[in-house]
Amino acid sequence: MAATSGRNNGTVKQENLEAVKLMLYRQAPISRAEIAAQLGLTPATITNITADLISQDFIEELKDDGTASQPRGTGRKPILIDLRRDRYAVLGLSLGRDGTRFSLCDMRGKVLACGSYEVMSDDYSVMLHQLQGILSLIRQEHPELWNKLLGIGISTPGVVNSHRGQVKNDMLERASWRGQPLADEISRFTGLPVRLENNVKARSTAISLFWPELLEGETTFALCHVSFGIACPFVLGNRVFKGEDAAAGEIGKMILKPDSQEEAEFGLPGSLEALSSVNAILARCRKRMRSGEETLLRDLCPDPEALRLYHVLEAQRAGDPLVCGIMAQAMFYVGVALANIVDIINPHLVLLSGPVFTNRQNADAVEKTLTRFAFLPDDDALRVVPVDMGEYAGAVGAAACCIDKYFIRG
Repeated sequence: MAATSGRNNGTVKQENLEAVKLMLYRQAPISRAEIAAQLGLTPATITNITADLISQDFIEELKDDGTASQPRGTGRKPILIDLRRDRYAVLGLSLGRDGTRFSLCDMRGKVLACGSYEVMSDDYSVMLHQLQGILSLIRQEHPELWNKLLGIGISTPGVVNSHRGQVKNDMLERASWRGQPLADEISRFTGLPVRLENNVKARSTAISLFWPELLEGETTFALCHVSFGIACPFVLGNRVFKGEDAAAGEIGKMILKPDSQEEAEFGLPGSLEALSSVNAILARCRKRMRSGEETLLRDLCPDPEALRLYHVLEAQRAGDPLVCGIMAQAMFYVGVALANIVDIINPHLVLLSGPVFTNRQNADAVEKTLTRFAFLPDDDALRVVPVDMGEYAGAVGAAACCIDKYFIRG
């Protein structure tokens, strides 16, 4: 029988520190007494932890400006503490299929500066040189923010081993990137700690830290992102679940039609990726256009090879029967996949992101199928919410991962 892990004083101290940091992040300004009461820790423990954080310039005591009245006989007014959001900054970089984006953020996720550059090369050595050049430009253009950097976060599609700072399986088929020590090389180049993460898991971290209002108090949720790939990371008790090999949440690989005879241009036949990804939707629309079927797509884009998702979404909004049918089928399978996820982890919140959900009817179709097939006890409330995180979501998510690693958990 395998031995269970014990909890020594160091482990307990680290857990207490993380809990205090997370509470400060979510609820500050807040008093020490309130932190102690909510976490069930002694006032002395909270005083010691906050004193260390003050000495590191992460938090500060707020001065009483005298505007708030204090009832007589209620004792000393508690001193509130808050994050020093402007003391440090974080840099997030997104290495996507449509370009490289960066966001310089404060400790609360407010974007202080951002920009975009070219798509990274498929060749790792060339990409590394490109990325180093981008970092040098950011440093030259934003020296004050650079000098405040706590660290750097990098997000990219595919399976990422964030502990080793390596891409394990790139969704864009950039084979030469796999297994390379990207985080370590950028850390050596900049002299800063670097966190590498999957782009959708990075988005889920950003939601957990920067937009807790979307969660309405939930600490467990699923974020389903439908794009050229499909991923659905799970946040369980404020932590992104990665699994032993960091591949958890890759629901695009889920087989939903094992007997499918349809040829799959992307993903395994019968997989969610082959049925519902942006690539699959475009391939199906192009095939129907080539067959000569009547569709508004011909007016929007006469050349099937030049067809893009925005053409498809415009035709759907116009009520084109062919496109509406294709989209309905794709969203049906997303809903079925999420029903299975809900049955396994039972979140009360599922967030939907990705370009297909700019048309609200697609989110509605997913929700309808999900609630139809998921096991939902009568007293369980499930919210399905589409979210638009903007074009810099990957970069902001990378910044959130940096804060999560080097402030909250660090």
